[in-house]
Amino acid sequence: MYMDELKRNLLKLLTTHQVIQFGKFTLASGRESDYYVDMKKAITDPGILGEIGQMMAGKITREDADKIAGPALGAVPIATAVSLATGIPMLMIRKSRKGYGTSKLIEGDLEEGDRVVVVEDVTTTGNSLLKAVEAVEDNGGVVIRALVAVDREEGARENLQKKGIKLEPLVTKSDFQGA
Repeated sequence: MYMDELKRNLLKLLTTHQVIQFGKFTLASGRESDYYVDMKKAITDPGILGEIGQMMAGKITREDADKIAGPALGAVPIATAVSLATGIPMLMIRKSRKGYGTSKLIEGDLEEGDRVVVVEDVTTTGNSLLKAVEAVEDNGGVVIRALVAVDREEGARENLQKKGIKLEPLVTKSDFQGA
């Protein structure tokens, strides 16, 4: 029941601050949609970011996970908020290896066998989450699950499940279309 109240509060924040907008939108893929999720608006607002961080932190314990990972760009503030709330160190996953210095794909201390929770701002098919999971696994980590602020319910849960990763959204398309 407590989580339902938190979910309702987050939905209210997202709609009040026009993070979730209804109308006619062309998505990055070129596809048309009757709603748009502007998560950059959410992750740059300390109140909304704090709420997302606290909700995700409530799903993780230090006994569960050794690291919190967030793919660049949108998930890094969320990973930071979750890390601060839990005291669990975080990792930042780049889109590609940097071409200078240490040429790292993952910033932070990922040790062989570390149990990692990957967080994301919004997911559609889950492709960026799958790339993040692959990066962690390729570097010796074990992804135990993935948390996302908003799931557009367009295949991400199923695609991650095929890799054995459970996706846990804070809110879904069904939640805000039914609100």
